[in-house]
Amino acid sequence: MVSGFFIYKSIIYNALNLLFLWKVSIAVENKNNKKLNPIELESLRSELIEKTLNTSSNNLRLYLYQNYFEKILFLCNPNIEEAFLKEFFDDYISCICKFEVWGVEPDITKELQEQFKKVSALKIAFENTNLLNSEIDRIEKQLEKLNLILDGKDVEDDETHKAFFPLIDKDAPVEHPYGKGFYGIIESITVRINKAVTSDKFIIVPSEKEIEKKILEQCQKSWLLALGLSKKYVKKPFKHHEVIISFDKKQGFYEGNSLGIALTLSFLDQILKFYNPAFIINVKEQSAFTGGVTEAGEVLCTSEDIIKRKVAAVFFSEINSFVFPKCEETYAYFALTQLKNSYPGRKLKLIPVEEINDVLNRRDVIKIKKQKLIVRTGKFIKKNWISAAVTVLLAILFGYLFVVDFDDNPAMVFYNSNQIFVTNKNSKKLFSFPFTLQWGKIEEINKYLRILDINNDGKNEILFVESPESANSNNLKMSSLSCYDKHKKLLWNYNFDEIVSSNREIMIPEYGIDLVDTVNENGKMVLVAYACNAVSFASAVFKIDLLKGKKIGDAFWCSGHINDAILTDINMDKKKEFIGWASDNGFEQPVIWAMNLDTLQGARPTTQDYQIHDKQEAKLLFYIRTPNTDYDRFANHRQGIPAFIGLFYEEQNNTLCFQTIYNLAQLKSALIYRLNVKSLELNIFIDDNYRISRDTLVAKGKLKPPFTDTKEYITNLKNQILYWQPTSAINKNGKWVKREELE
Repeated sequence: MVSGFFIYKSIIYNALNLLFLWKVSIAVENKNNKKLNPIELESLRSELIEKTLNTSSNNLRLYLYQNYFEKILFLCNPNIEEAFLKEFFDDYISCICKFEVWGVEPDITKELQEQFKKVSALKIAFENTNLLNSEIDRIEKQLEKLNLILDGKDVEDDETHKAFFPLIDKDAPVEHPYGKGFYGIIESITVRINKAVTSDKFIIVPSEKEIEKKILEQCQKSWLLALGLSKKYVKKPFKHHEVIISFDKKQGFYEGNSLGIALTLSFLDQILKFYNPAFIINVKEQSAFTGGVTEAGEVLCTSEDIIKRKVAAVFFSEINSFVFPKCEETYAYFALTQLKNSYPGRKLKLIPVEEINDVLNRRDVIKIKKQKLIVRTGKFIKKNWISAAVTVLLAILFGYLFVVDFDDNPAMVFYNSNQIFVTNKNSKKLFSFPFTLQWGKIEEINKYLRILDINNDGKNEILFVESPESANSNNLKMSSLSCYDKHKKLLWNYNFDEIVSSNREIMIPEYGIDLVDTVNENGKMVLVAYACNAVSFASAVFKIDLLKGKKIGDAFWCSGHINDAILTDINMDKKKEFIGWASDNGFEQPVIWAMNLDTLQGARPTTQDYQIHDKQEAKLLFYIRTPNTDYDRFANHRQGIPAFIGLFYEEQNNTLCFQTIYNLAQLKSALIYRLNVKSLELNIFIDDNYRISRDTLVAKGKLKPPFTDTKEYITNLKNQILYWQPTSAINKNGKWVKREELE
């Protein structure tokens, strides 16, 4: 009986213990998931601002945003989301746009993707939904490709083969053995070579002082090494060269000499392309390289920690072969073995080397081949081939020359020594026009010369905007539009000489003409062009019947010069609309607008003093004023300067892209705009060179904070954007409003 009592007591005691432990676990869970109060939320917000301001690492910024957003999203409160998330949206989305899965653990990417999808569904993300969904889709496709690679599957390689190299982001989170799954990025460079006069010159883009200081010495060593290797193929190179080295992803944390092998191979590749010898060298497949090199070609070591992390970065990428210093072979294979425990199917070849010739002798990495036959025909003929082979080659050559000599149909153009040369499809020169590049960009030729078959007879005509020196025009005309046949016989000439006025003045009819594009209207080929007054502020958009050389209908007038324009179908109605990017002298701001071609008349609204007289308000699809910056005022610019070239439309994203410039002499970009033509949401991105220039002035006290690449600076700019609400039954006079007020 006593024994039974103790058994009963023991059962009750154990049950009470289990109940106590269950309550403790619930309490701990509630403590971990407790809802933060406003003071704690504000503390988190302030901490996030401080941390994001103090780093240039995109991966770290994204990691910080991920943790912060998760805490806010856990509360499931739209008001709190509005208060504590919206201010970070622009920078958050910018980080997403820059993010790539390569060099990152797939599980980390999956976590990020889950959050991106949650954020895109929020009410406060409505205006950015299209952009977010586009980026989510891009990352999803990259992740699918990475998973196939990790499973050992063969994937289609559609990338240009370059000498890739892994970069370590020292600011990335360090909780994971190699950095919370952010191992690094896979970078590449683009090299361009020109002849120099006095000495070798290296131009590094992005051109931050820290980058130049760290890698300039390696650039010089790699260049001398590549030049020495090229002498086997190039007999008489120039004494001096200008070498432009552009980092393709522009991450901004380039240090040390570990890109030496990749630099040397990239230099050698471009030297051979520049001098066009019998042989060329290309990187084969998707290969990455690390390790500095000496002028003698010896490959230098990095360190145990760095090589392990670089192996991890390459492992989670598209790279098939990784070349590295042989002195670190043990560390590299150890890192690869550890990674393959989780992904045994991943195919990654490790190639240890001691000197640059070890790389060049690997046919599985470097491909050395002769130039195509048509390129090297002249040299081939000089060789002692058998008579029959020479006869065949000469027959092919003479047949080719026969076609070239007698083909007089204009097809292409090229620029040289202040002349535009018109050639046939085989590059034979037919005739030329005097022309000087105003901004040093070859793309601007398209604004002044077009080759078109305007009467559909199979023979091309040439449209050319003549300068006063080359045109048969009187002294009042800034330029005129001429149409020539294939023999350079003048078919017609047109001068834009309309006279308009404003409260300020009567505009003298001296105009410079720029070509935009052609459209088909009622079976006729029609040119759309614009003219800017040479001595005043007016500009006009007009249409020309290309068969007759006559203007069609009225012109559309602007109170400010147009800098760039395109025709594109933004309404998806199979009709092109006119998009203009210009200055407005009345508002003293850059403006972007769109309109239908069948309503190309009237005038763009501006201030009273600058409004063109006797012109009705034009029917515009949208009309937006973009901000001026404190840098513009510092540089004594009257307003922000719209770029003369670079306006284009991304049809897949419904996005119009354009930019301002801050250095007129070099046309350096300042603000880069992306306008969603459906939602009219206008996002602003900062060019790296502009950021460096402005931040230098802020650091010296010449401009007031905040620094450029900050949420505060971009928000201040976005707050200055205004949209035109046109005249309507409700809105009698038209007015300028913010985006959220636009009807």
